[in-house]
Amino acid sequence: MARMAVLPPLEVVATERVTPRMQRVVLGGDPLRALEPVAPAAHVRLLFAEPGAPVTLPVPGPSGLTWPAGAARPYARSMTVRALDRGRGTLSIDIALHGDSAAGRWATAAHPGDPVGVVGPGGGWTPPEDAREVLLAGDETAVPAIAALLEALPCHAPVHAVVETHDGADEQELARPVRWVHRAAGGTLLAALRDRPVAASTAVWVAGEGHAVKAIREHLRLHRGLARTHCHAIRYWTRGRSHEDCDATFGAARAEAARRGITLVTTQDVHEMSYELMTGGFPIPVGPPSA
Repeated sequence: MARMAVLPPLEVVATERVTPRMQRVVLGGDPLRALEPVAPAAHVRLLFAEPGAPVTLPVPGPSGLTWPAGAARPYARSMTVRALDRGRGTLSIDIALHGDSAAGRWATAAHPGDPVGVVGPGGGWTPPEDAREVLLAGDETAVPAIAALLEALPCHAPVHAVVETHDGADEQELARPVRWVHRAAGGTLLAALRDRPVAASTAVWVAGEGHAVKAIREHLRLHRGLARTHCHAIRYWTRGRSHEDCDATFGAARAEAARRGITLVTTQDVHEMSYELMTGGFPIPVGPPSA
């Protein structure tokens, strides 16, 4: 898991309400022009503060990021890169507005000129070379990543997408057709995926609420026999848990893996161990990526 870089200070240059529950914040600055192209579904660590407050940036060191002594630490949230325009020097982040979250409050109140920090970008997803088709699934928090993947994946490959949102007002016009499932009408992502066939040659990318993602992954792995290499499942948030609780489980996951003598190789490994700690057990053992 590569360490991400701390970019020089950036600022908000524009905002837009994409849907009633999705706010786009566009960041700008010359450092963005020097970035390498990002992989679809890549993420950044977004650093922001309360309105009117400065954003203190961390300093990279041999054991990770450190913060200047006495400085107020900003909020730090992992966000998907919706789009990077290196020519214009802009980075677009779409933020789902669900619950009373710090990121949602900041996104709706952000104005051009507000300071912001970015650590990254990093990550991203590419389906295995032997995948014959791709299935993307998630809730509204996963829409930015799914949108970027639908734009980037090869046009000749069959790509299907299933997205759970509150209702039809949350739907967006994306690059390829999407099956929208609405909670307000009793639909769930898990039920929608249980109803569709999944071949062994299918590569699945799924992200969203932790309990739902855990249940979907167990269904795909245990009941559909999907190989671990073809099932990429990431928890973006967990109902009933604060962001700080969720972040703390990643450190706890690494410590628990070390106690059990398990090597966590990829981000997926860390997520799987954190599922076990947060949601009452995960029957699929964590192992090498090829397992």
